[in-house]
Amino acid sequence: MPDPTWQELYNAAIVEFDLTKLPERVEAACDAIHQYRVRKHHALSTAEHSELDEALRLLFKLMQRAA
Repeated sequence: MPDPTWQELYNAAIVEFDLTKLPERVEAACDAIHQYRVRKHHALSTAEHSELDEALRLLFKLMQRAA
């Protein structure tokens, strides 16, 4: 089975209701987003940059509210 995409990990994080699992889910999503950015580097479109930035902002907000 292939590794989950950043979108799958992001979706898993935003629907996680168990606050003990949330940090792990957010970390996995953030790591996957970072790896995606490194892999795509200059090939990222403006829309992709915006999508990734918005995903990271939401993940950060989730962690703030969970704290």
